[in-house]
Amino acid sequence: MSIYETAQQLALQIKESDEYRDFIVAKESMKADEGQYKMIRDFQMKQFEIQQAQLFQLDISQGKQQELERLYSLLSLNPAAREYLEAEFRISRMINDVQKIIGEAIIDVLPIGFDDNDQPQILA
Repeated sequence: MSIYETAQQLALQIKESDEYRDFIVAKESMKADEGQYKMIRDFQMKQFEIQQAQLFQLDISQGKQQELERLYSLLSLNPAAREYLEAEFRISRMINDVQKIIGEAIIDVLPIGFDDNDQPQILA
C-alpha cells in the first residue's frame, strides 16, 4: 500500500470514528440554534485571540481572560453547548495525537536547526 493510500485510509477511519460522528452531530445541533451558535462562535474567537497572544508572547489582559472564563462558564451550563465543547475537545485530541505520532516518525526530515532541542525563535 502506498503512503497516499494509507493516508486516505486514515482519513476514512477518522470520518468513521465515534469522535468525528459525535462532533458533527453536536456541530449541527449548534448551527440549528442561532443564539447558541453565536455564543460558541464568540467563545472560540476570544479563545483564538488569547492563543495567538500567547503564541507571540504578548500580554493578555485580565479582562480578556475573565471574559473567556465567563463565557466558558455560561456555555458549560447549557447541555447542548457543553456537549459540543466536549465533542470538539475529543476530536481535537484525536487529531493532535495522530499529528504527534506522525511528527515523531518523521523527526529526521526536519530542516537543519529545527531538529535540535533549540526551538526556532518567533520574531514578533
